[in-house]
Amino acid sequence: MKLFKKFPNTAALLLIIIFLCAVLTYVVPAGEFERKKDEASGRTLVVAGTFHYVDQQPIGPGELLAALFNGLLKASDIIAFIFVIGGSMAIVVKSGAINAALGNVIKKHKNKTQLLIPVVMIAFAFAGATFGMAEETLPFVAILIAAAMSMGYDRLVGVCFVTIGVYAGYSAGPLNPFSIGIAHTVAELPLFSGMGLRTVLCVGGALIAIHHTMAYAAKVKADPSKSLVADIPFNVSNIKIDTEQADLTGKDKAVLFILVATLGALVVGVLKFGWYLEEISALFLLMGIVTSAITFGPDVNVFADEFMDGARELTGAALLVGFSRAVLVVMESGMIMDTIIYALSLPLAHFSNIVAAWGMFFVQGLINFFIPSSSGQAVVVMPIMAPLSDLIGISRQIACQAYQAGDGYWNMITPTHPVLMASLGIAGIPFARWFKFAFPLVLKWCVWTCIILAVGVYVW
Repeated sequence: MKLFKKFPNTAALLLIIIFLCAVLTYVVPAGEFERKKDEASGRTLVVAGTFHYVDQQPIGPGELLAALFNGLLKASDIIAFIFVIGGSMAIVVKSGAINAALGNVIKKHKNKTQLLIPVVMIAFAFAGATFGMAEETLPFVAILIAAAMSMGYDRLVGVCFVTIGVYAGYSAGPLNPFSIGIAHTVAELPLFSGMGLRTVLCVGGALIAIHHTMAYAAKVKADPSKSLVADIPFNVSNIKIDTEQADLTGKDKAVLFILVATLGALVVGVLKFGWYLEEISALFLLMGIVTSAITFGPDVNVFADEFMDGARELTGAALLVGFSRAVLVVMESGMIMDTIIYALSLPLAHFSNIVAAWGMFFVQGLINFFIPSSSGQAVVVMPIMAPLSDLIGISRQIACQAYQAGDGYWNMITPTHPVLMASLGIAGIPFARWFKFAFPLVLKWCVWTCIILAVGVYVW
């Protein structure tokens, strides 16, 4: 009997990794570094040259079974943050203001199709870069497929509007709480620090994505047979978009104002007042409360129901964070974490700092295949990458940026990534056809990221 009828999903992969890590505690020699508190930054740093082996600490069946509980416990602050953000953002989406704004943009620019591509993609990129919009994009995929096809493009362009657009911002988002925010937390860096160079990376990545999409879209419009999905039937009759609606209502404008004000307050709070997960959660909860009052009235039951529905949709993501942290629990308890860090540092230490930074980025891209959850990757990878950067003499900021870009950009060619695969499923696009389009884009992103990481070695 086969153990798997198909490739394991993300949760199954993490469970397998937890088990394999427990097995490794019997095989990999246990070891540890000395650590010291840096008084200036308040960070706990690995002391280079202090690695030494210790007595083996293999993980028994009882500890293995308790690992999931302990992982959820250790990741409780991040899990709570995910639930609050998810519940609050769901209310904004449910208000219909974003959908209405999008419909109006399409209506106004329908005859300027080349202009519409950057307008819509920049809007989604901004959402991904600021509040980490990802799964929330799925309701818009069908809408943008219909829009793209009505303008003479194909449904692959419709997916690009949303999925490529949002990940162009998400992958280097200056304020993305689900990737760089968690990475900074684990690496003990000031939240959202290093924003300047990361913004350059984000803007450049978005421009590359827009150019790549526009070039393909122009080719398809000039000759529909050039479409990568021209030979694959698709029924678009059941997908409708209201582009003939009236202008935004007063409620829509109020909700959009609240959303923009929240993002502005987030920037000010983080940069000026050092806000962290607790304060950011409170800010987004306030946004959800006000949006609910504007949209649904003062009925507390409606707010609670919508908030619960939104939080419930991210239960899987929250559990994946706990599963991922369980990997760390097993490795730390078995005393093999530092041994792995030491082993990784040996080859990288022989390269220049720039090449080492590139190595971190490409290794992260490979890891992304097995752990496509951004927050899940952060809690697994950053405890290794942060001290590893200490050992090879580069900034932890580089390690965080290599993680964020390696996770986000590579998501577009990762068949285990749920948002991508759901989007392709809605559009009826086989992954192989998508890969043919997206792989050259990811290569361009990789070159751009390597340039920024090289600059970062000198400025961070």
